[in-house]
Amino acid sequence: MRPALALTTLMLALSLTACGEDDPVVCASVDDLKSSVDDVKEIDIDSGTALSDLESGLADVQDNLADVKADAKSEFAASLDAVESSLAALKTSVEAATAAASAATLAAAGTALSTFGADVETVINDIQSTC
Repeated sequence: MRPALALTTLMLALSLTACGEDDPVVCASVDDLKSSVDDVKEIDIDSGTALSDLESGLADVQDNLADVKADAKSEFAASLDAVESSLAALKTSVEAATAAASAATLAAAGTALSTFGADVETVINDIQSTC
């Protein structure tokens, strides 16, 4: 009886260990998205290259967002659509600020960045909670 109990305990332990190794593909892609968003957050807004750095960072975010959307399928479609919409608005406002920097265009970019930040953090947290 004891060898059977030991074998059962070992099998249970191995099966529980394996659970963490089989995370859905979306878990890796959302980690990449989070990393690219974190990179954007670390852009030095006082540098002379802040707007171009932001444009480049947003391109990375957009690529990673596309990967998350493909990997998540329809489960998070509504949240991902909101993030795509706020990202598009952010890119438009950054392009406007780059073309004609003024208090108004920079303020609009700041507002769009806040909206995008809230939307993307929500979707990242929602997906990570399933990993």
